Amino acid sequence: MRKIAMIFAAFMLILSAGGCGAQVEGRVAELTNTPELTADSPEPSAPPGTPAPEPMSTPILESAAVSMEDYSGVFAIQGDTIYYINGFDNGSLNSMNADGSNSHKLNSGYVSWFTLSGDQIYYSDGFSFFAMNSDGSGQHKLKDDESGPVLIAGGKIYYNNFYDGFALYCMNTDGSDQKKVTDDMALYMIAIGDQIYYGGASRGIYCMKTDGTDKSQLVSDAPYNMILADGWIFYNNQDDSYSLYAVKTDGSDRHKLTDEYALSMNIAGDRIIYSDGNDHKIYSIKTDGNDKRQLSNDNAEWLVVSNGRIYYSITGAKIYSMSMDGSDKQVLVDLDSDAYKNVTYKIDASIHTGMPEYRFVATGVTVDSDNWMVGYVMGLTVYDENGLLLISKDFSEVDNDQVTGNAVFTEMMDTMGLHVTDVNFDGYKDVIILNSFSGAHGNTSYDCWLWDPETSQFVESTSFTGICNPSLDPMKQCIYSSSEGGAGIQSWSICKFINGVFVSTNDLECETTDDANWSFSEQKLVGDQMEIVRCVTVQADDYNAALAAAGYINDDLWQINNPRWYTAGGHEYDQWLEE
Repeated sequence: MRKIAMIFAAFMLILSAGGCGAQVEGRVAELTNTPELTADSPEPSAPPGTPAPEPMSTPILESAAVSMEDYSGVFAIQGDTIYYINGFDNGSLNSMNADGSNSHKLNSGYVSWFTLSGDQIYYSDGFSFFAMNSDGSGQHKLKDDESGPVLIAGGKIYYNNFYDGFALYCMNTDGSDQKKVTDDMALYMIAIGDQIYYGGASRGIYCMKTDGTDKSQLVSDAPYNMILADGWIFYNNQDDSYSLYAVKTDGSDRHKLTDEYALSMNIAGDRIIYSDGNDHKIYSIKTDGNDKRQLSNDNAEWLVVSNGRIYYSITGAKIYSMSMDGSDKQVLVDLDSDAYKNVTYKIDASIHTGMPEYRFVATGVTVDSDNWMVGYVMGLTVYDENGLLLISKDFSEVDNDQVTGNAVFTEMMDTMGLHVTDVNFDGYKDVIILNSFSGAHGNTSYDCWLWDPETSQFVESTSFTGICNPSLDPMKQCIYSSSEGGAGIQSWSICKFINGVFVSTNDLECETTDDANWSFSEQKLVGDQMEIVRCVTVQADDYNAALAAAGYINDDLWQINNPRWYTAGGHEYDQWLEE
């Protein structure tokens, strides 16, 4: 199964979220990749908010990779043309007029980010750099390197090299003459003449020449998003609850503007247009930190200001524009309207010997794409032999401007994980269907209805949904569960059906460190409490050797090498959900 190939963004996320069911939300970082400014650009002169003698000629973020998340580098404007990545069409790159007309595809392959420079588009499929003309012609590979969005300055491409600890490299725009600029990882880069201003994984905002010399630190704050306008750098200060700060490009006059946590920042005249990092609504504020105004109640994933309008997306399903005061909201393009097709999967099965067959029907919507794209399980209905309705479940929900359901990778949308099987080992078959199969780890969870022979009804079991990557063992009448929680943590559980609910009776967790130490902690259910029964730390070169050294491969209880333990879903594991 192909994973979304935002290698650079994934590195910064360092997925610390837990295992099954956990969804990583919140913002990672904002990448502002502004148009290159010339040496004639205004030098630091007046504090933010002081009117300049002449208005700025170019909005700061007109050709910007606006964020480091899933929408990283997905939208840019050049003149009257909009360029965007269509996440509902295999991540292809598209263009359209600024009014939403004449939308057409520029390429058919997956694009993880792109950057505009003149009549060229530079982009990545997550594994290599490519370039093409702005009309989609002349597509060619520049180099096999993995990186996040880049800076184009002085005929050079500046990027963080995945294969060298994300050090900052540069190369010619034809892919030649690759060289290291600095060992630093530069998440936010802005070029003015022969100077690059950047901030990143290490503390501080720095300035250096484009060849990497004359490096100096402007501030020691930890920035989280950074833009530059009229000789001032605006940034969120992680050391002060992400409050908005400003500092001159020579490092002087550092001061706090406001407590606002401003994301997707754009400068327009003397105002900053941004999405609030807490409520994600769209606001504007003066560059001196005063006169905050709410422009829209929409939750903006990203926003870009150009041509006197604000362009933004809420969920990625649609692209909107509105006037600078928040009026005249328009839908420019509806990306998901024709993207999905309806799918139905049916099973006719008897839940017990001598009982008639019932019909089990799963419904959903999916896209014609690679397996890493997400479809949605929308409903489950179950009918008895006379066509009477036994279960009618609607999973659909409104997510801002998009109707979604249970998120499931495309590879499982043919069956939607529908199984009629005995999960509580009482001799009667039950029904399960995927609740979730998505995210970075690809963990699975299932909604479940148990057959109650006393009432002749299906009864929902919410406790089963909490079992991550379930695998049935009818012989031992238990369910195995395993997951990867990120940051070198692996966990296993053995679950049983006790007093009407599924509970974990045994837990095992393994955590590894950089010095090849593997720490195991084992717990057991005693009464109604989990108690630690064993803790052991071993040294080993790899995962399997650590399991063997700790005694968990051939252990009668765990047998971790049993294929029933799986940490990512897919059809190959369906066999462990059948009797």
